[in-house]
Amino acid sequence: MPDADLYIDEIDYEGYLKAEDCVRCGAGSCTALIERLRSGGAYEELLEGLDRVTGRALKTAVDIERNLPPVPSITVPRPVRPELVELNGPGPGDPVLVTGNSLFTQEVLSAVLSTTTSPFFVLFTDTRGDTLDMAIVLESFTAGRLVGSIEGENLGDRARGSSLVLPGLAHGLRDEIAVATGFAVEVGPVCAAELPLCFGDRW
Repeated sequence: MPDADLYIDEIDYEGYLKAEDCVRCGAGSCTALIERLRSGGAYEELLEGLDRVTGRALKTAVDIERNLPPVPSITVPRPVRPELVELNGPGPGDPVLVTGNSLFTQEVLSAVLSTTTSPFFVLFTDTRGDTLDMAIVLESFTAGRLVGSIEGENLGDRARGSSLVLPGLAHGLRDEIAVATGFAVEVGPVCAAELPLCFGDRW
């Protein structure tokens, strides 16, 4: 059975880099730097020209990309219990990562989140066990379901002042979710492996 698409090719590595930084790294261009890193190039040498935060985030994202757990390409939902996970002792104002309750989504996101020491709420919303891409297509990830999860977990009090961070594939629901939940809403990357780059020094 082929592996599912984890949207690795959607990671916008170059969006976090400046051309002059990549040249200073000796790679010649940002594209060349990323290609060398992804092919197993020597990290210390390649990242010397970058600031500490960007270099560390870039290394973390590339390492995650190489080590994401394989996910079989199946269409049958594999639900886990919808729940709120508190990672590294979050409190009011800390980000709320929102996703669906597929077993495979949980495994991939857990692999990514194992690399952070920062506090996050992670809300596994009931999508009937659909992976996020299928949940968007099948409309099992909705503002109404998200409101139900937020109310069920009393997130309005526990995460007062926090922002909801939607998966990139759910960008079309941003405004509807903001109105329905009353939370500030950000749209994160399409691929979870990009999260360390997206959050930078907050990761």
